Amino acid sequence: MATAFHTPGLAGNAAFGRPRASSFGRLNFGPRFKEDVVTVTRADPSTGETNEYSMFYRVYNPSSLHSAESPPLVVLHGGPSLPSSYLYPLAHQFSTSRAIVFYDQLGCGQSSQPEDRCMYSIESAVSDLQQLIETLGLSKFHLLGHSFGGIIAYEYTKADQSGRCLSLILDSTPSSMKTSLDESSRIEDEIKSELSLEESKSEDFDRLVHDMWRKRSECRLQEMPDPLVTAIETRGTTFGPEEVSDYVAHPPREHSLPPTLLIRGQYDFITEKCVEGWREIFTACSCAKTTAYREEEMRNCAHYCHLEDAQSFGDLVKSHCFINDY
Repeated sequence: MATAFHTPGLAGNAAFGRPRASSFGRLNFGPRFKEDVVTVTRADPSTGETNEYSMFYRVYNPSSLHSAESPPLVVLHGGPSLPSSYLYPLAHQFSTSRAIVFYDQLGCGQSSQPEDRCMYSIESAVSDLQQLIETLGLSKFHLLGHSFGGIIAYEYTKADQSGRCLSLILDSTPSSMKTSLDESSRIEDEIKSELSLEESKSEDFDRLVHDMWRKRSECRLQEMPDPLVTAIETRGTTFGPEEVSDYVAHPPREHSLPPTLLIRGQYDFITEKCVEGWREIFTACSCAKTTAYREEEMRNCAHYCHLEDAQSFGDLVKSHCFINDY
């Protein structure tokens, strides 16, 4: 079987098309980080070739990556295809004793962006996460997935029986993608019904509705934080929510799941209805009901709690990791 190396659509960094030395840096005089890439593969159904792509990652506090006392936290971004950079501020909530790993899933950020949609799937994303973990040589770690990233993290824990994942954090993650899309549309319809007849005839009506939806159910800060603005402006375009709209979480068949914390904002478009499936899985399924499971609703927050109330969000995550370090 032939092997090809591809980096089509790479966002502003052609250097990832060839091997390179890892780089080090600091973010706004914050914690030290290391950057590099890992190679992931995809089978092309039309040619039979195995294509190789580069997947970018950044590790904060890299000297603690293999700490036995404070195992690393691996963070998965949402979208799909929203670059991981909007999650970087989370690293500032941790001391240097714990490494924080971020990565751009295939299709966005500084990772390869194949244009063929058959190169994308939840199963492939889980395989990519596995490859990252193996490449970094992680023997123990925690997982945090924001929004769609939580789906990948959950599916990884279902498939993995090694026991290396010490805990799971589902951050504004729906158990059903269709329900989350329906709830988002419902909120949008509510906003439209609140607007006056004059406003509804405005040429900027759609923009007005979107702005109100964003401030109500996505990010309730007065101004959108720069990391989030940049991530949204540079998000990938090939793999989006419509490609995973049929996803519904199902319980594991055999092994138990790691201790799990679900976090969502009070005004999140990931509403109570969107997370009902998680409660059923963790409280009713015979394989998962022995797993420690709890939920936290963050007051006055929406979908980006780590930006809207960074301190409180950081405290929740740090506490969950600490009590499950061993």
